[in-house]
Amino acid sequence: MLSRNLKILVTIITVVVLPSAAALTWYAITKDPTIRPLGITKRALEQRGSTGGTGLIILIQYDPVEHAIASEALGKRIIFAFEAKGVAGEVKLRRVQGHEMSVTYIVGASTIGPFRASQATRGINAAAGAYRMNMSRNETDGGG
Repeated sequence: MLSRNLKILVTIITVVVLPSAAALTWYAITKDPTIRPLGITKRALEQRGSTGGTGLIILIQYDPVEHAIASEALGKRIIFAFEAKGVAGEVKLRRVQGHEMSVTYIVGASTIGPFRASQATRGINAAAGAYRMNMSRNETDGGG
């Protein structure tokens, strides 16, 4: 009788613990905080990034007479590139009269750029790396 109860107890514990253990193992391999058991959600990551000072801001400066529509399209394409790298960002458009369109990536205290619009992709890898370094620094410092 005791061995049957022990088997039932072990089965119940396994059913309860196995999903969390699998998720924790996957988190240890991928370092994706959205997979961690009782972890942070993507929405919370986005909110933390926009208010915590470590998020990615993509600043596009443009001449409103010549580049209004192109600046919005460029912002969408850059956001898509960052999302493919697993980085959430926010586009801010700034109108500057008589200014050639340029892109600057701001991550925490780091500023990458400015780049001409035709060269905007050159800063994406550097900005994604800076974003990840800031996020990992916040996790180890207890900020996240």
